Amino acid sequence: MVALTAAAGALVLALTLDRFATLGNLFALLRGISVVGILALGMALVVMGRNIDLSQVAVALISTGAVAKMLAGGIPLPAALLGGTGFALAMGAVNAGAVTLAGIPPLFATLATAMLFVGLARSSILPGASIHLPAGSGWLAHLGGTVGGVPVPPLVLAACAILTHLLLERTVPGRFVRAAGINPRTAAVVGLPVRRIAWLQYLFSATTAFVAGLIMLSSSGLVDLQLANATLIFDVLLVVVLGGVGLSGGRGGVFGVMAATLLVGLMTNAMTILDVAAQVQGIAKGTALLLVLLADGALRRGEAPAAGI
Repeated sequence: MVALTAAAGALVLALTLDRFATLGNLFALLRGISVVGILALGMALVVMGRNIDLSQVAVALISTGAVAKMLAGGIPLPAALLGGTGFALAMGAVNAGAVTLAGIPPLFATLATAMLFVGLARSSILPGASIHLPAGSGWLAHLGGTVGGVPVPPLVLAACAILTHLLLERTVPGRFVRAAGINPRTAAVVGLPVRRIAWLQYLFSATTAFVAGLIMLSSSGLVDLQLANATLIFDVLLVVVLGGVGLSGGRGGVFGVMAATLLVGLMTNAMTILDVAAQVQGIAKGTALLLVLLADGALRRGEAPAAGI
């Protein structure tokens, strides 16, 4: 249904908006959905297991900000990327520990860690609100560019989507994520490693956040920590729930998330072409998110409560 709606929407926009059906706008659309789509893949895996991660954007910005900082300090790109990955995984581990060891509900745990991560970064390794990608950053500087005239970010999104699909559908840990999301108590009773599954979810979410952050860094040439307070995380949640990933866990898949990514991207792109004010765009997206949450709540009636969300 979401895929058909996206296809119909694209057709309507192509027929009604003069500037929509152009190669330049298509590339802009694909670039625009790539970061949200990659973040949504990580969020989807978390939500499928009846968790949530509101710290994704903070993790993306801080880990890639650390990469830019290390590159500016003369550290080679491979070592800087390794260090950035370590930052991302460490933050993912803090989230997983807060949820599984401290028993804090995921919504509140990751909301708190998002503020904690940004505060610690601003007071230590990233004292400025923004940090620029230095010259001589190798292939990283071209990650947000094109290859053979084709934008790289959507290619990265496609690769991430394939890998996430394989993880969910072709591996034992992926099946465990679904099982734990459907009924965590039963999963624990039958011996599934529910806590380790949650760790997998948060580490995967942090990894996708790092990849999305690298695209943001390469595309804009800088990391702006003020984006951690923006509405990007709500776009990610809108995509995930609209894509059929139920907050009650266990439901959804990569195809639905990608279709929802395209649909939300079309909506944003159309409003941009029409020069719709940012406040009105926020109202439209907020209303859409509220409606899909209401629809998801209707589907959840009669099911077991989604623990932690």
